[in-house]
Amino acid sequence: MDKISNRQLPTMVIIVLGIMTTFGPLTIDMYVPSLPNVQHDFNTSVSESQLTLSFAMIGLAIGQFIFGPLSDAYGRKKVALFIISIYALASLLAVFTASMSILLTLRLVQGLTGGGAIVIAKATMGDQHEGKALAKGLASLLVINGIITIIAPIIGGYALTISNWKAIFVILTIVSVIILFLSIRYLEETHTPNRAKLNFKVIFKDFAHLLKRPAFIIPMILQGLTYVMLFSFSSAAPFITQKIYDMTPQQFSYLFAFNGIGLIIMSQLTAKLVAYMNRYFLLIILTIIQLMGVVLIIVTLMLHLPLWVLVIAFFLNVCPVTGIGPLSFALAMESRTGGSGNASSLLGLFQFILGGIMSPLVGLQGEYSILPYTIILIITAVLIIVLEIVLKSILINKRIT
Repeated sequence: MDKISNRQLPTMVIIVLGIMTTFGPLTIDMYVPSLPNVQHDFNTSVSESQLTLSFAMIGLAIGQFIFGPLSDAYGRKKVALFIISIYALASLLAVFTASMSILLTLRLVQGLTGGGAIVIAKATMGDQHEGKALAKGLASLLVINGIITIIAPIIGGYALTISNWKAIFVILTIVSVIILFLSIRYLEETHTPNRAKLNFKVIFKDFAHLLKRPAFIIPMILQGLTYVMLFSFSSAAPFITQKIYDMTPQQFSYLFAFNGIGLIIMSQLTAKLVAYMNRYFLLIILTIIQLMGVVLIIVTLMLHLPLWVLVIAFFLNVCPVTGIGPLSFALAMESRTGGSGNASSLLGLFQFILGGIMSPLVGLQGEYSILPYTIILIITAVLIIVLEIVLKSILINKRIT
């Protein structure tokens, strides 16, 4: 099918594609308030309960890498219906599991298939549009994604007031079945009949080439590290707020949603400011704000300052992620020599895998210990400072600032 750059897709198709991109916040954000409940119900360690978050994050990364090329080879709609069906089945099975190992497996499956749905939604929009029409279409998807990012943790928190963590998987089952039926009804195959052959060997060869370029690697790691701030918050905050500050899961869900609003605002603000400011200078400003959050979090936790101070600290630390991340992404993409698909895939893969690895580390010393979280914050902050110094020299040499 030829691309149509002069008109929008039907509204219902855009809505369905937008909902497909929400598998990320549905899988992660709705689930986060339940982490202490999962830990208690399975009588396991904090780190093991946080692995249920890590497995989903890693799955989201790998799923986008796997199912993007698969949909290129076999068609968007066919692959989308398959993976959404598997997501619904995994969610249903999670309701009935009494084994942590099985739950971890199901969370990985949710991540894999959710990541696949996200990449197929974006690819479908790309099949139909190009240029400004594509940018407008993707912006529409982000609006829907942003709305769900805000309300997902609130729904998760409310579910925990009337039941336990299994209620969240009941909701995910129902939502994914609804998305499946909407996809069957409204999605059409958009990919060209002359489909690409599946060739992961070529993809890995491109990855190896990109990883030899410092101008790509430094922004990639910088983007990954700023997302460590977000993912470590997602893992640590439920325990800090509910165990140390005695918040209820529903109260925590409002805190999480508050930060979600901040992430959206920062994303939009960065998009506006980049037209008027030097990108590296903007990157430094956002980093300073994030590091102020790091310092305030550590001081607040060490001195057990009031909850409202911690809320501000989390906000300062988390919200710059959607400014630093896109700026780093853009700098990395500018340094590539080939196509954008594999470079974008590698950036997303590294970001989620790094976050997935770091998430369970914050709970190594139990639900009441703040030491692992503070150590991760300090190390990440130092690495970000060092990398931005190195990045400055790279930008001067390449004259792309």
